Amino acid sequence: MNRKQGGFSLIEVLLVMVIVVALSASGLYGWQQWQQQQRLWITVQQVQSLLERLRSDANWHNQDRLLSLSTTATGWCLSGLSGLQTGCENPGQWQLAQPFADIDIVEMTAGLGFYGLRNTAWPGHLTLRSPAGEWQVIVSAWGRIRACKTEGATRCL
Repeated sequence: MNRKQGGFSLIEVLLVMVIVVALSASGLYGWQQWQQQQRLWITVQQVQSLLERLRSDANWHNQDRLLSLSTTATGWCLSGLSGLQTGCENPGQWQLAQPFADIDIVEMTAGLGFYGLRNTAWPGHLTLRSPAGEWQVIVSAWGRIRACKTEGATRCL
């Protein structure tokens, strides 16, 4: 009896398994990178939103809204309150607590804020950094708020 059996050899099965593991590992790495980029972008949008709320309130009520940065054991906190509260124990409309642990504010212009008189602002920037990269949120003297990616080719939105 001379029958030829169909099927795969052990070498072929191992080769396919190695290829599957390699593709899975690269996909997992790409997924983690994508998540880090999304967390950084979400934080940039939240900072922009806080600054826009501060600008609108300063214009509406003709009051100064200065931004302050405080650092605690749980992370950083941006606040537009006039020294009433230093931390973000109960974050409200004028505060932003650190949303993700891997994102830091590495630089902030001192005195950054908005002045109700004639819709002006103290020009400056905030620099946000994570393992995925670095973004700057820039405020012009006329209160324009924009975000720029600082690595590689600079992109402003």
